[in-house]
Amino acid sequence: MQLLTAYTVRFGRISRATWLARLLALTLFCTAFGMLAEWAFASAGAALVAFVFVWCAAAVSVQRLHDCGVSGWWLLALLFPVIGPAWLAWQLLRRGEAGTNAYGDNPAVREDYLQVDIAR
Repeated sequence: MQLLTAYTVRFGRISRATWLARLLALTLFCTAFGMLAEWAFASAGAALVAFVFVWCAAAVSVQRLHDCGVSGWWLLALLFPVIGPAWLAWQLLRRGEAGTNAYGDNPAVREDYLQVDIAR
C-alpha cells in the first residue's frame, strides 16, 4: 500500500534521485501495460493506462516541486509554450531547499547515519 501512495499522493517531498527513479519506473510500467491494454481492450485500455501515467507523473512531480519550496500548481506552467516547460524543468532539476519547509522535512537528510557509539 505504501508503494501505491508513493505514486499517487501529492504531498510531501522527494529528492531528485527519487523523482527520476520513480518517473523511470512509472514510464517502464505504463509502457508495458499500455501496450498490453491496447492489445486486450483496444484504444480504451491504452487511454486508461495513459490517464494513470499522467496522474502518477503529476503526483510525483508535485512532490519534487514541494522539495524546491514551490507549489504544485506550478505544473500548470506546462500550458505556456517554451517558457513554461523550461522554467518547470529548471525547478524540477534544481537542488531542494535545505531543512524543513512548508511541505515537510528534507528528504536528503539522513539522521543517525554512520554514528558510532564510542561510550562502550
